Amino acid sequence: MKLKYITILTILFIQMIGCKGLPEYLFLPQSLKIDLTPFLFRVYSPAELATLSNADYNLNESGLITSSKFAKFLSNWKNNRPSGVSGNLVVFQVQTSGGSGRYVFFDGNQTFAYPVSNFQELLTDVRDDGVLAIDGVVPKGKKISDFFSIYGIDPAIDYIVFASDTSSLANLSSATFAYYSLLYWGFPKERLAVLNGSIADLTTAGTLFTTPSYTYANSNRAGNIKNLFRDHTVLQLTIGDLIHAIKGGNTNLEEVDQIPAGGFQIIDGRPNASFTGTASSTASGSKYTNCTTKTNSTLVSNTCLVTYEGRIKSSTNLVPTDLYDGTTFQFKSFNQLQSYLNNTGYSSNKQIFVYGEDATKGSLVWFVVHQILGKPTRLYEGGWKQFGALGLRSPSSGSSPSAISQPASYWRTDIATLSESNTPNADANVPNYQLDVARQFVKNSNKLRTEDKSFLRGTSTSGSSGGGGGAPTGGGGNACGG
Repeated sequence: MKLKYITILTILFIQMIGCKGLPEYLFLPQSLKIDLTPFLFRVYSPAELATLSNADYNLNESGLITSSKFAKFLSNWKNNRPSGVSGNLVVFQVQTSGGSGRYVFFDGNQTFAYPVSNFQELLTDVRDDGVLAIDGVVPKGKKISDFFSIYGIDPAIDYIVFASDTSSLANLSSATFAYYSLLYWGFPKERLAVLNGSIADLTTAGTLFTTPSYTYANSNRAGNIKNLFRDHTVLQLTIGDLIHAIKGGNTNLEEVDQIPAGGFQIIDGRPNASFTGTASSTASGSKYTNCTTKTNSTLVSNTCLVTYEGRIKSSTNLVPTDLYDGTTFQFKSFNQLQSYLNNTGYSSNKQIFVYGEDATKGSLVWFVVHQILGKPTRLYEGGWKQFGALGLRSPSSGSSPSAISQPASYWRTDIATLSESNTPNADANVPNYQLDVARQFVKNSNKLRTEDKSFLRGTSTSGSSGGGGGAPTGGGGNACGG
């Protein structure tokens, strides 16, 4: 590693002392056709990306912050911002179902705030991992670049806070998933935060000054996530990584991560009814009717039930509702959260794999374990929505087939080695989708991370967009200042 950086510095030094008066096309390393991007990128581990909160949340500068810290930031950002932060404060008020009518005060110069009701559109995508396309996972690089451009964010210097507008589980989990998405794409954890509590409740309590009116303002600038040279994509646990680990490495799957040397623990971040395999526990209501006539190969809208209920083999349950106050939706104390994790039998040397019903719901438990308790953690974004869909069933005539039709499929999950407490859902409640036979025997589920790594390194043009994303044009510029 040291030799690599010495080589880079030597090349740059030679260029600096020898480039005066030389034509632009002789700029090194361009003239030598050396691409330094692979050398500059740093790949982070789950442990490096973890944040250990203070037992007193009021002392936190990032991760989970309280209204007292937040109010201090807003009152005088220039003098009160965290050490090492030089950019703007950008606040997102998360609104999933109506707004509070209260807005944080910002100056439109160094502090900005945006009430946002379409986070699912802004920061999630329907994406194909190579096995089964699912909705609500981290967006493509283009969408992240667009997000920074729309809201005038420079990821190299700015600080972002995600705050629930009103107190609800939907707002809180949307905030934690937005945090996860930006962290995944390389945004430094030191400049990301989730507010503990909602704008509405904190205003009522008198701990946060807000106004009843909102005037839009934008910094009209944006940066490029690629220029951070940070690869955080390890946060995403693929279904291939998961199956490979559960089977102790005895698979023929390709591009899977090594099993952690210290072992791993799988945490199911769903309600207990789902964890114990209660039929139809992940869905309810009239929107789950008429599944036998619906073709929904990509599970875009979660219209029906998964093939079966149950849990991933050897997983332990960390019930989401235990982790926050059911009225204020503020997270419980550090010691309480640590106690809940201890009750799962967690050993401090293990890496944690977290999953929920989907990526957004799973992100809440991920945030607690990784960004409050500081444990090395990865999120299986597909969640039970994907895992529980990959079962085999032999439906009666006229009923929906399952995603898996081949008993020996590499991705069949309703087997004793991969799942337990399994309960089939009714045929009529399972959507009409079935994987091609070729897909059932594909060996790679790492398509998303491969695409994202390529985008970060500039080797893929399919994900480029405005806001600085995409290759520069016009010759690349002259390092000698010409």
